[in-house]
Amino acid sequence: MPVPGRTVDRLTSIAIYVGFAILVLWAGIKLISHSLETKFYKDFLLKWELALHRHNREGGQWPHFSGDNHVQYMDRLTQLMRHNGTSPPKSNTKRAYVYRLNRLGSPEEDLFLLCFPNRIVVYGMSKKTFVKMDKFIDGRADHERGRFAGRPSKDGTTYVGVLQL
Repeated sequence: MPVPGRTVDRLTSIAIYVGFAILVLWAGIKLISHSLETKFYKDFLLKWELALHRHNREGGQWPHFSGDNHVQYMDRLTQLMRHNGTSPPKSNTKRAYVYRLNRLGSPEEDLFLLCFPNRIVVYGMSKKTFVKMDKFIDGRADHERGRFAGRPSKDGTTYVGVLQL
């Protein structure tokens, strides 16, 4: 028994509308994710870079880093920066040097900054975030060259990026 033409037309129309709806939803999610990545770069990482340049220019002190005191080191650095008149950028967490990147459809990333006089080390990035930051900073994704370089971390799931100041 053949299917009536009217039924075929309705099913085809429904399929087309559902396809367009999925396409619009996918594009919206990509756009929101891109804006969140851009916000991390422009409102956090870039502002940290500027704050560290100012701290260096004004002769700010740097605490001692022993290699295993990451949190204490960054707490002390933010105190010294405030004492010197340079405020660290605002974060979306309780700590000024930790940023939570929460894209739609992806797990949350807690990005930890470790700042030194000549570089910023970013821990906890997914490969996707690492590639995006490399493109923002260097104009292309190349993990070995440019101002932003990095490598996979010891856990094998995240990346460690190094931004040269």
